[in-house]
Amino acid sequence: MLQQAIHETVKIHPHAVIGPEVKIGANSEIFPHTYLEYCEIGDNCAISPGAVIGTPPQDISYKDEPTKVIIGNNCKIREHVTINRAANKDDLVTEIGNDCFIMTGAHIAHNCKIGNNVIIANNALLGGHVLVEDHVFIGGAVVMHQFVRVGEMAIIGGFTGTRQDLPPYAKIDGRPGRVVGINSLGLKRRGLSLEERTLVKKAFNLLWFSELNTQQAVGRIKRELPANQYIEHLLEFISTSKRGVTKLSGKGEGE
Repeated sequence: MLQQAIHETVKIHPHAVIGPEVKIGANSEIFPHTYLEYCEIGDNCAISPGAVIGTPPQDISYKDEPTKVIIGNNCKIREHVTINRAANKDDLVTEIGNDCFIMTGAHIAHNCKIGNNVIIANNALLGGHVLVEDHVFIGGAVVMHQFVRVGEMAIIGGFTGTRQDLPPYAKIDGRPGRVVGINSLGLKRRGLSLEERTLVKKAFNLLWFSELNTQQAVGRIKRELPANQYIEHLLEFISTSKRGVTKLSGKGEGE
């Protein structure tokens, strides 16, 4: 049965279309000319004019299976953003975390998983099944191939394109995307100490700013650098990559 569950505090402006199977949490606001279906939207969210959320995936294998979009709390979805519901794969959900800011014209395709505190700038395009970890900034007009992963606290420069995974804590730029340093300011804002940031920089220098291949660099990191949660997450991210982590780098050392 097709249902709606809209909290009494939700403000829905004229000409918004609320389709089937929509849930909207407390104190959210739905602006004119939005279109929502098959989605769950959390508390304190703002959905701007022209946004389209929960429509079928752009996947020719999709056969009207019961999939959906889930958006967390405190999210801002700006004008003309499109977020497709999942295809009939994985766990049947396209998911946006809490405290995310999705800017004008961005497209989030089927089965994407976006973490918490993620910013996606104007006209960025995330293909299906893209995974973005927490506290990532994705610049304008970035293009990501299906199944790409982006590690936590990375910052991706505008116009970057990638077919490979982009590592946590990195500054990424170019087409194809390359590591040009560490996201020093982002790491500092997230509370990493100078010692922790220094260790991340040393790991990056071995992985992307030396003549070592990935296996050699990982071996030296394990032997020479003290383990902490950030180094461990970086190495796990690399070891679990299916598309491969970019080995391209800019000049000089990590910043």
